[in-house]
Amino acid sequence: MTDMTPIADEAATRFAFSLLRSAYLDLAQTLLRIDAEPARELLQAVEHRITYRLGSLATDGADGLAGETTLAAAAGQVRAVLRDAQAP
Repeated sequence: MTDMTPIADEAATRFAFSLLRSAYLDLAQTLLRIDAEPARELLQAVEHRITYRLGSLATDGADGLAGETTLAAAAGQVRAVLRDAQAP
């Protein structure tokens, strides 16, 4: 990482998440327009993989994250993106 202040680091993280969210939603919508059924299967597989990873993080002690509250907040944001990606 760089020598950013915690506030700058948090802002950069939020911006990166926003960019990735937009890209993921655009990709999901494009895939769904091309061929809906395989796209849904792919998006569900991604969702299951992320859910598994989040569960692993919770079990492993969150790999240095600031506790269960931080992990739960991150998981909620990621799951919201995954739901939005599959919305009609």
